Amino acid sequence: MSKPVSFLAILAVTSFIPNAFAQTKPRMALEEVVVTAQKREEDVQSVPLSVTAIGGDDIVDKNMGDMNEVANYVPNLDILAIPSFPSIYMRGLGSSYNRGFEQSVAILIDEVFYGRASYITQGLMDLSAIEVLRGPQGTLFGKNSSAGAIHFRTAQPEHEFGVNGDVLLGENNLQRYRVTATGPLTESLTWRLALMSDQRDGSIDNTTTGIDEENRDTQGARLRLNWDATDSLSIGFTLNGGVVNQHGPGTQLIAARGRALAAMQAFDPQTDANAYDERNALDHPGMASRETWDSTVKVDWSLGGGMLTSISNYTWMDEDLSFDADFSPIPFLILDNDEDLRQFSQELRFTSAPGKFEYVAGLYYMHTDLSTTYDITEQLLLTEILQVTGEGERMICLQSPDPKSCQDAVLDDANSGALAAQTIQARLALEGGVSAVETSFTHFNQVTDSAALFGQANWHLTKHLTLTFGSRFNYEEKTLDVAHTLLNNRTGQTGNAVLSTGGLPLINYGLGPSPLGATIFPFIISGDTQFSAQRQRDDFNIIPKASLQYAFDDDVMSYITVARGYKSGGFNAQPVNDKQLEFDEEDALTYEVGLKSEWLSGAARLNLAAFRTEFDGLQVATFNGVSYVVGNAASATIQGLEYEAMLLTRYGILLGINGAYTDAYYDEFKNAPCDAEVSNPPPCDLSGKRLRLVPELKTTLTAGYQGQPFGLPFQTILGFTASYSSDVALATDLDPIDIREASTVYGLQAGIKAPDESWHLMLFGDNITNHEYLAGAQDAPAFRGTHFGGAYPAVSYELELGFRF
Repeated sequence: MSKPVSFLAILAVTSFIPNAFAQTKPRMALEEVVVTAQKREEDVQSVPLSVTAIGGDDIVDKNMGDMNEVANYVPNLDILAIPSFPSIYMRGLGSSYNRGFEQSVAILIDEVFYGRASYITQGLMDLSAIEVLRGPQGTLFGKNSSAGAIHFRTAQPEHEFGVNGDVLLGENNLQRYRVTATGPLTESLTWRLALMSDQRDGSIDNTTTGIDEENRDTQGARLRLNWDATDSLSIGFTLNGGVVNQHGPGTQLIAARGRALAAMQAFDPQTDANAYDERNALDHPGMASRETWDSTVKVDWSLGGGMLTSISNYTWMDEDLSFDADFSPIPFLILDNDEDLRQFSQELRFTSAPGKFEYVAGLYYMHTDLSTTYDITEQLLLTEILQVTGEGERMICLQSPDPKSCQDAVLDDANSGALAAQTIQARLALEGGVSAVETSFTHFNQVTDSAALFGQANWHLTKHLTLTFGSRFNYEEKTLDVAHTLLNNRTGQTGNAVLSTGGLPLINYGLGPSPLGATIFPFIISGDTQFSAQRQRDDFNIIPKASLQYAFDDDVMSYITVARGYKSGGFNAQPVNDKQLEFDEEDALTYEVGLKSEWLSGAARLNLAAFRTEFDGLQVATFNGVSYVVGNAASATIQGLEYEAMLLTRYGILLGINGAYTDAYYDEFKNAPCDAEVSNPPPCDLSGKRLRLVPELKTTLTAGYQGQPFGLPFQTILGFTASYSSDVALATDLDPIDIREASTVYGLQAGIKAPDESWHLMLFGDNITNHEYLAGAQDAPAFRGTHFGGAYPAVSYELELGFRF
C-alpha cells in the first residue's frame, strides 16, 4: 500500500541546488495572497477562516485544467468534475445526485452565486484566483454553503493592450486552445476577451456500440467591460457563454455476479467487470450536453470612504443527459434526465471604510425557475426481468433457512443468466428489434424566491484583539408543480394496472385504476404510482457567525470561530409517489480554532485549523436495491485538523505541504441503505459508521523551482507533486466493493520561460506511475451484486506552448 512521500526525499532530490542554481543570496519572501472571503480585499493571513487560495499563475503553471486537478491542492475537498455526474464534497459533506437538492458547497463566480454543481465542469479559463473557503459561509454567501464555498475570480480588463494564450497537446488527441486579449477603448473604458476550446477523443472503448466514450468537447467565451464613469463610480459588465458535450458517461462495470455477467456476455462477449481496462459494454450510446449563458452588471460607487456595490446577474442553463441505466449491453433501461434553469439574482451591499469598526451590510434577492425531466424507458418483459436478474428466485430464498447461501447460488448461476439472455434475444428477433415496454415520465418544475438581509462587522477592540460577528436573515418560498406518469407502451394506456404498496417481494399488490396501464414499474419499485401534485413550502432561517481573533504580532494570528450553516429543504425531483415529495432543511454548527503564521521574515508560512461540525437532518438519496429514496435520514459529526505550510528557500526552491486529518461519522443513521446483496430487507443502521468521500488522511507534497541557473538565457521551471489519500468509501451504503483504496499519485512539471514571460514551453506529467484508483463507484440499479463506476485517468503527458505580449 502506498505511503506519503517524505520531505526528506524531496530535500535529497534537490540537494544539488546550492551549487547548480545560484550563489547564496538573501532569503526571499512568499508572495502575499489577497482574498475576498469577507467581501473586502484582505491578506489571507489575516482572515479568521480556513481558506486556500490558488493564484492564476499557479493554475497555469501546474496545468490545473479542471477542478479535479485543483482538488489535489486543497485540504478536505473532493470533486468529480465530469459532465454526467458532477459532485462537490467539502469536509465530507455534499449533495447526492438529485436535481431537487441544493448544493452544500456554494459556487461563486465573481461574487455571483450559481446554484448547480454543473458549473464546475466549464473549464478553468482566464482566472486571477480560486478561493476555497471551508466551513459554513452562510452569513455573507447565503444558504446552501453549509460545507463551504468555492469562489472563482476572473481576470480584470487592463489599461494597456495585451494578448496571451497557450496551446496544449496530449494523449487521446487532446487539443486545448486558450487566448485572452485586453486593452482600452477609451481612457475610461477597458475590455477583456477570453476564448477557450478544449477537445479530446474518448478514452473508453464501448465494445457494444463501437463508440469511444468519455470524450471532451468544451467551448467557452467571456467578455468583460469596465467603465470608470467618474472618479467615484465604476460599472462592469460581463457576458459568459459555454458549451460542453460528451459521448457517453464512460462508466464501467467494476464487479458483477456470475448470473448477470453471463447474461451480459450473451449480448456482448467482450463484457467484463474491470474498472481499469478502458472499455465498457453498453447498448445505449449515452451523451451529456450543456449550454450556459449568463450576464452580470456590477456597479461600485465610492461613498464617504466606503463602497456601495450592486451586482445583478441573469443565468440560463440547458442540460441534456442520457445514459444506459442498467450499465450493460442488455437492452433493459435507458434514463433521460434534462434540466432547464433560469436564475436571476440581485445583491446590494455597503462596505465601510477600514477602521476600528468596519462592516459589510446588504440585501439579496434570487429568483430561480428550474424544470427537469426524469424519464426511464424499460425494454424487457416482467418475466424476462425476473429471470435475467434472478429476482424471482431470490424472493423464494427469503423463505429459506439460509437466505444468504440461497441468494448467492441464484446470483452466481451463470447457466440461468445465459438462458435468460437467449430468451430475450429470441423475442427481440421475433419482434424485429428493441422497443419500449413501459416508460416512467417525471416532469418537475420548481420556482424559488429567496430574499435575505445580511451583515458582518469587525470590531478591533485593541491593537491585537478583533471581534467579528454577523448574521443573515433568509426567507425562501418554493413552489412545485410535478407530474409522474406511467405508460404501458404496448397498450398505449397510462396509469397503474396494479397498485404497489410493498415492492419486492410480492406482497400487498392489487388491481389498479388502469387495467391496461403500467405493471412493471409498480411491481419493481415500492409504491410507484402515477400522480400529479402542486406544493409550496416556506422557510425562514437565521444564519449567525462569531469570531474572536488575536494577533500576537504582524506575523502570527490565532482565531476561534462559531458559525451556523444552512441548506434549504425542497422537493424530490425523482419521486415515485406523492408521499416522497418533500425533504426538510439541513443544519450545520461549526466550531473552529485556527493559527495563521509566517516565519523567517516571510519565507515560511504555517496555517492550522482544528474544526468540529455537527450536522443535523442530512439530506440523502439512499438506494434501496431498485430505486433511490430521498429524505432527511441522518445526523453526523465531522472533526479534524487541516494544515498548510510553505517554505521558500534562499535558492528559490518552494516546498509545500497541505492536507487534513478528518474523523467523520454518523451519529444516527438508522434508516440507511443496505448493501444490495444483504439478504434481509432494508433499512440498515449505519449509526457510528464513517461517512463516504472522507479519507481519514489526505495530504499533498509539492516542490518547485523557477529561476535562471547556470546563467541560462531563459527561466527554468521544475515542479513535483505527490498526493496521498487513505481509503475512501465511495457509496452511501459503505459497500467494501465501492472503496477507493489508499493511494499516492505523482505529477511532474518541467519547462522553460522567457525572462520577460513573453513565451513558455512546458511538459506536464500526470499520474506518472500509472496508479490505478477509482473515481466513483456504486450499485447498478438493475442487477443485484453488480457495481459500476470509473477510474481516474492513467498516466498521461501534455505539452504546452504559451505566449504573452
